[in-house]
Amino acid sequence: MTNKKHVTFDKEFEDLADPVNIARGLIKIPSVTPKDYGAIKYLSNHLSKLGFECHSLPFGKQNLGNANDRIENLFAIRPSDIDEDAPVLCFAGHTDVVSPGDPSNWLSPPFDAVISDGKLYGRGASDMKGAIAAWVSACSRVISKGPLGNSISLLITGDEEGLAVNGTLKVVQWLKKNNKRIDHCLVGEPTNPIKIGEMIKIGRRGSINFQLTINGISGHVAYPHLASNPMPDFFEIGRKLSLLHLDEGDKNFPPSNLEITSIKTDNNLTNVIPEKATICFNVRFNTKHSQSSIENIVKKECELLGINYSLESFLSAEPFITTKGDFTDLCSAAVKEITGIKPILSTTGGTSDARFIKNICPVIEFGAVNETAHKVNEFIDLKDIELLTKVYEMIINRYKNLYNDSL
Repeated sequence: MTNKKHVTFDKEFEDLADPVNIARGLIKIPSVTPKDYGAIKYLSNHLSKLGFECHSLPFGKQNLGNANDRIENLFAIRPSDIDEDAPVLCFAGHTDVVSPGDPSNWLSPPFDAVISDGKLYGRGASDMKGAIAAWVSACSRVISKGPLGNSISLLITGDEEGLAVNGTLKVVQWLKKNNKRIDHCLVGEPTNPIKIGEMIKIGRRGSINFQLTINGISGHVAYPHLASNPMPDFFEIGRKLSLLHLDEGDKNFPPSNLEITSIKTDNNLTNVIPEKATICFNVRFNTKHSQSSIENIVKKECELLGINYSLESFLSAEPFITTKGDFTDLCSAAVKEITGIKPILSTTGGTSDARFIKNICPVIEFGAVNETAHKVNEFIDLKDIELLTKVYEMIINRYKNLYNDSL
């Protein structure tokens, strides 16, 4: 991976109506979270040419490899040409990407943005620099065709793939503090399993991380009566947790699930009984549960076994759903008209920054195909990026017609 820290804004990437050019420019920036390397500035330069007011919003301290990392963020808004109080349709996304791993495993260098066989390859192509490029190009096309009826904006962070402490969460707080309104939001996460048009996300399950420690008494393995080995209880509670059936799900959400993610004893010696053993697990839960209700379920299982334990939990996201209505109908209709596919309205998958935005306005997610996200040789099909641009363009135009008289 290159150590390049500054990006040259080549004329090759200045055609704002062409999403492929913009996407290539973004992919060439090695913005592995939490590093930015000019990705936010690249977007700001393009958006300024379209009349957007760009607010650079860095939060946090210098990069320390923890929650205090300095994160570059952007809020950009293009006011309506007709009404200063017109509704604001926002696109939210992230320029940070996960590490590409060993570049030698890729068909081409992960930040070279190579086009081959009708596909644009590179880290972030599908998750989600391709979608950001599609939105910018859609805005360019709409603006070039006449006065802008509603206002359009972008909320872009460099912290979605990281700890998500100094990213969208802080930008939302800034919006509230500065009386910056967003009426509806579309997040450009890659939502489609195989084809563009298959799925819109209208909500997500919540997420809780647990650390369950089984306590014992350390001692020599030859004198077990002088110790208390936590391992038998460790294995038994692990089995119980892995078999837990939390619920059946409902019409909006899939069932909640608990997955053990790691185990540790902090003991590498074969002749010592460990003092403690720890199980880490994550629960993805729907609206039938809360952090406290799941904690109570885990505690009950431990108490039934008579285990000496301690339990810690960290809530990273609450479950939420955007009520079906005019906005979801508008987006679904636009997707179907452009792609010929009626999208499923889903709440599957992991968490996203929509969990922060839902506190200030209705939010949905629609973006690229997620088949290669985070994988070696990540790509977006050139036809898909154009389809995505056309869908976004139609959503912007239809939003203007639907909401200008009602908000």
